Amino acid sequence: MSDSKSFQEFLDNGQYSKNGVERYEWIFGETFLSSGGMAITPKVLRHADLGSNPKVLDIGSGLGGHSFLIADNFDAEVIGIDLSVNMMDIANKHLENRPHLKDRVSFRIEDYTKSDFPAGTFDMVYSRDSFIHITDKVSLFKNIYKWLKPGGYFLFTDYVRGEDETKYSTEFREYLKKRGYNMSTITEYKKILKSAGFRDFEVKDWGVEWKNILQVEVNRLRSSKQVFLRRFSRQDFDDLESGWLNKIRRVDDGVQGWVLTFARK
Repeated sequence: MSDSKSFQEFLDNGQYSKNGVERYEWIFGETFLSSGGMAITPKVLRHADLGSNPKVLDIGSGLGGHSFLIADNFDAEVIGIDLSVNMMDIANKHLENRPHLKDRVSFRIEDYTKSDFPAGTFDMVYSRDSFIHITDKVSLFKNIYKWLKPGGYFLFTDYVRGEDETKYSTEFREYLKKRGYNMSTITEYKKILKSAGFRDFEVKDWGVEWKNILQVEVNRLRSSKQVFLRRFSRQDFDDLESGWLNKIRRVDDGVQGWVLTFARK
């Protein structure tokens, strides 16, 4: 799925269909499409010490929540890029409701593996749970290194595979195949960052943090079941509940996890 158009269609007709995106937003929180939503994002951002009026690239910006939060908290100029048309449509609607950010936040429908920015453009490149879709992470990370200003931050979270492939179940392998995910391990991410030119970085195992987030989210889904069903179907409820419980089980089994990575040029 190297062709941008076919991959875009794969996303928008599958996992990120309009209904799929809307039910994800329900469980993650308005404007968010990543684990923990508003609750976890400040814990991620505290790892970047940005100066005044920074310029930030939000890769895989989803529904815009991270871009809005960064623009508000850091008085930043933020460019958000994502390949999903469905997500960008919703993000731009959210932006319309935030007129104070219209001069500082912009969104582009774009394949970020083919993006081209001048060297030294950004004070921070930020991404949340988006690199699972990328096969050639080294080439992308080399570009990110180039796009950063000296001293700039590269900050992201992502899902990872467990190191021991003998633990992988048939269900887990089918899950990766169906979603088209290209998950790396923690060890692989360290090698990728080094290959891209980063020397000052840390890849933190946030598996326990992620499990706690997943449990909070599935508990909220269950306790608000009737509210959820006023808007979505019973199948939507079952899909989310089983999906979250499967992820919790995979964390316990050591086959799937979550990392927070911060690097500096």
